[in-house]
Amino acid sequence: MDTKVQAVIDELQSRIESEQAQIDSGQGFDVNQLALAAGAETAGFLNLLIRTMGAKHIVEVGTSIGYTALWLGEAARATDGHVIGMEAIDSKYQQCVNNLTRAGLNDVVEVRFGDAKVIVRAIEGPIDLVFLDAWKDDYFDYFDILLPKLRVGGCIIADNIIYPASFQETMRRYQDYVRAHANVRSYLLSIGNGEEMSVRIK
Repeated sequence: MDTKVQAVIDELQSRIESEQAQIDSGQGFDVNQLALAAGAETAGFLNLLIRTMGAKHIVEVGTSIGYTALWLGEAARATDGHVIGMEAIDSKYQQCVNNLTRAGLNDVVEVRFGDAKVIVRAIEGPIDLVFLDAWKDDYFDYFDILLPKLRVGGCIIADNIIYPASFQETMRRYQDYVRAHANVRSYLLSIGNGEEMSVRIK
């Protein structure tokens, strides 16, 4: 991996680990100030998946400070692709733009500021890969909006299916919902916090 990209990833990884220790200890925290990133295992998998698929049109819903976007962008550069991310919290958006610039990926990853439900409606297809890592109750809406824009063979990957436990009821409903679509084949991947990978098959 490019040394500039790796340096920023390593820096943010340290922050994520520190924040997770804070959460696990039961200390008070402001959720709007935390990175809340998917983690290296999931991000690394997405990086390889983009390369394997040759994905060029990639969408990330819930970009936060840009940790996963760095992995997505590094792979998209190799496929001559482009990533569209989005973030509604200004402080996180500013950090994200700065992190991508420091990594030299701001020409590959475009981060849009604002309400993701509005932003995703404006994105044109065909989309190769979508990564969902936003508020969990909104996954259903994002799936409905983005599935018709997904190419056949493209996929929507949803984070936090298994962890944390507080999301599990909502995530089970999401799994049931996506698996009920006749044009989708969907499975749970035991990667990171649990990833539901839903592929449009027709």
